[in-house]
Amino acid sequence: MDFTVNKISDDVYEIVFEDNRFEITTEDLEHLHAQLSAILRPETVAEKQSRHKELLEILIRANDSGIQSLLHLADHDDVVILLETAEQDEELKKKLYSNMTENATKMFVEDMVFIMREGVPNYKFDEAMTRLTQKVDELTKDGTLTIKP
Repeated sequence: MDFTVNKISDDVYEIVFEDNRFEITTEDLEHLHAQLSAILRPETVAEKQSRHKELLEILIRANDSGIQSLLHLADHDDVVILLETAEQDEELKKKLYSNMTENATKMFVEDMVFIMREGVPNYKFDEAMTRLTQKVDELTKDGTLTIKP
């Protein structure tokens, strides 16, 4: 089978299969990549899920000032995804919201309803969790975020 992928513009790609042409967005391409990864490299997907779970457990044991720094320094959409994930874990949810001001809580809850109305695609969740893990690592290295044993 002969196929190619060409970039048409900043956010649009063309996939050519034999004589058929399909235009897709970057988001569609990311979604396709996530699906292919799950099929071709399930061990990698399982490893990512394990790292994500570990991050959530670390956050539960993190000091409050470290959580506050993370919430302040992390990308807004990443925090929204984290809060959406925390909805399933009462302990993590309490930890995160107790380290936010009332105004921040209102803003994030409103954004969660708006941004998450269709759910979080796996690839966006993976990207957000990777960036959050990097932020936690940075904050841990500089001593801002400490983790209780």
